[in-house]
Amino acid sequence: MRVTVAEKPWVSSLSFEAAFPVRGKVLQAVLCDCEEEGDLRVRVARDPAHGWDYDPKNRDSFLDVHAFDPKGFYLRVRPGDWVEADVVCFGYLRKVWANRIEMQGNLLMDGTRLIGRAAEVDDRHLSVDFGVFKANLGFENPEQMKKVLKGERVKDGTFVETDVDVDIEVHRHGAKEDVLGGLRRRFPAGKGRR
Repeated sequence: MRVTVAEKPWVSSLSFEAAFPVRGKVLQAVLCDCEEEGDLRVRVARDPAHGWDYDPKNRDSFLDVHAFDPKGFYLRVRPGDWVEADVVCFGYLRKVWANRIEMQGNLLMDGTRLIGRAAEVDDRHLSVDFGVFKANLGFENPEQMKKVLKGERVKDGTFVETDVDVDIEVHRHGAKEDVLGGLRRRFPAGKGRR
């Protein structure tokens, strides 16, 4: 279920959309009650810099992503399959009194509260580090950036929060070895070679 801007108690002029790649194991594929859309729940490595695999016994090594699937892969995959996908997060930002980057729980889904730290990249770009991903905001010109950031009381080093919305766009699915190994296509031995 999507929450519209009118239903949110606060609305900010700072909105973002960020996508980051994941490879993980499908835990759940759900068809919604309306029978026209669905969700996927995928377990992914919390820090892909150390590899795409994770230890299911160590909660600090993984993150569960429960996301809306706009392309219908929830009909094609089943629990246990592995997927290569982009997780797309979007929402509105507002200043918050905090002293660290954090995520509510170990589950990234619609409505998860994320706290990130804003950093001015240059005179037309702002980056927000949420730990799990970074959101980059661009402005038309330096004057617009100054006006918007001043209105939202955000400056370099300010902590901001969002109740994030999450989508997932699956590129491919299959066995763990195929997805983690990065093999896009396999040819039978001896065929097509001379």
